[in-house]
Amino acid sequence: MAPKTMKALRLVKYNAPYELQEIPVPTIKDNDLLLKVGAASFCHTDYQVYEGVYQSPLPLTPSHEPVGTIVEVGPKAAAAGWKAGQRVGMLNFRHACNSCTGCRVARDPKDPSKPDLRFCQGETKDMAGISGDGGFAEYVVADADASVALPEGLEFAQAAPLMCAGATVWGGLDEAGVKPGLPIGVIGIGGLGLLALQFAAGLGHPTFAIDNRPEGRQLAADLPSHLRPKAIIDSTTESATDEIVNAAGDGGLAGVLVCTDSVEATEWSLKLLRTKGVCVPLGLPVEGFKFSAFDLIFKQLSVRGNLVANQRLVRDMMRLVAEKGVRSHVTTMTLEEGVNLPERYMDPNLKGRLVVTF
Repeated sequence: MAPKTMKALRLVKYNAPYELQEIPVPTIKDNDLLLKVGAASFCHTDYQVYEGVYQSPLPLTPSHEPVGTIVEVGPKAAAAGWKAGQRVGMLNFRHACNSCTGCRVARDPKDPSKPDLRFCQGETKDMAGISGDGGFAEYVVADADASVALPEGLEFAQAAPLMCAGATVWGGLDEAGVKPGLPIGVIGIGGLGLLALQFAAGLGHPTFAIDNRPEGRQLAADLPSHLRPKAIIDSTTESATDEIVNAAGDGGLAGVLVCTDSVEATEWSLKLLRTKGVCVPLGLPVEGFKFSAFDLIFKQLSVRGNLVANQRLVRDMMRLVAEKGVRSHVTTMTLEEGVNLPERYMDPNLKGRLVVTF
C-alpha cells in the first residue's frame, strides 16, 4: 500500500520555477490504477501549461508522460485483469463520461463499440498534468482504459516519452495513412521527431530527417542502421526543398509529420509533398497555422490534425518498440533536480527528452 503523503513537483504560479512539496497521495476510483511512478518526462505541452496557455488550475503537479508500477487497483479495473505489480504507462486522458457528444460520435474505427476516450467533452474527464495532477510525483492516478502494459525489458526512462511524444507521432502516422514503402518526412528531430523517424522506418517507409539544428540532425545520424533515415537535411539551406523533393521522387514526399510548433516550418512542409500528399502538423502554435492556398489546392493536399493516440494504438506502438528496439535520447534527473525543468527545456542545444526518474 502507498503511504499517506508523497513528494511532488508543483506549479504554483505561471512562469515560475516548480516547487518541491509534500502532498497527500491521491485516492483512486473504481476504474483507476494507482501507480508508483518510475519515470515521468517533460513535453512541450508541459511548457505551455507552465506559461498559462491552458489556464490550468493551480497548484498543479505537471507531466502527462508517467510510467510506473501498479500498487493499487480499483474494483472495475481489477475485473478487467489489471493487477498490482504490473509495469504500465498511462495516457493523459482520464475518466471519460461515455455519454457526451464526443463519446457518442468519436468511436474507435477498429472497435466501434468503444468510445474514443481522447474526444470526451464531459465534465468528468480530466487530463493528467494539464487539468489534473500528473506524473512529477511519487504516485499518480491512471485510468485503466487509458493505460498499457510496458514491454519486458523496456526501462522506465525510455518508456515515459512514449506516453505522449511516442503516442502523438504514432497516432500521426496512423492518421496520415501513407502506404508502406512510400517516403515520409519528419520536420523537427527532437523528442517527437526522433521517435517518428524510428516508427516510420519500422513500418517500412524511407524516411527524411529535416531539422535546422545540428543537434537534431546528429540525433538522426546516430540511429541504428535499420532505423536510420534515407536522408538528413539541413532545412536552412537554399537547396533543402529541391533536395528533398528530388530524393523522394514522384514529385516529393507522400507524407510529412511536423514535430515543431514553428508556423513557418509547417507552411513550408506543403512544398515538400507530392500531389495528394498528407501533412500532419503535431505542434500547437498559439497563433495558429498558415498555409499557401496554391500549395494546398493545386496539389490537392490533405492537412490532418491528430490528438495523441488511444489505448489500442498505443498497444500497437509498444509491440513495434519491442520488435525494432526503438529508443529515445533522454537526459535524466531526480525529482529534486526538476524544479527548473521549464528553463532547461528551453535550452536551444537540448537533445531529446528530459526525464525525471525515481
